[in-house]
Amino acid sequence: MPTNSPSSQIEDLVDFFGRWPRMRQEAVSLREDPKLAPEQATMLEWMIFVIDRVGPADLDHQEGSNL
Repeated sequence: MPTNSPSSQIEDLVDFFGRWPRMRQEAVSLREDPKLAPEQATMLEWMIFVIDRVGPADLDHQEGSNL
């Protein structure tokens, strides 16, 4: 059974979606890290942008799928 800790192993897409509000701030902090190359920061910014647009209707959790 998954825990609420962002650092614990994510079980599937539904689990990830449920944790995203807590993990998002960490992703934003990573994006602002001056050690990241500009291309890496841009890629992370786009990933956050896309994940923010996933909603419950997008989570058609099919049997046997871990993604």
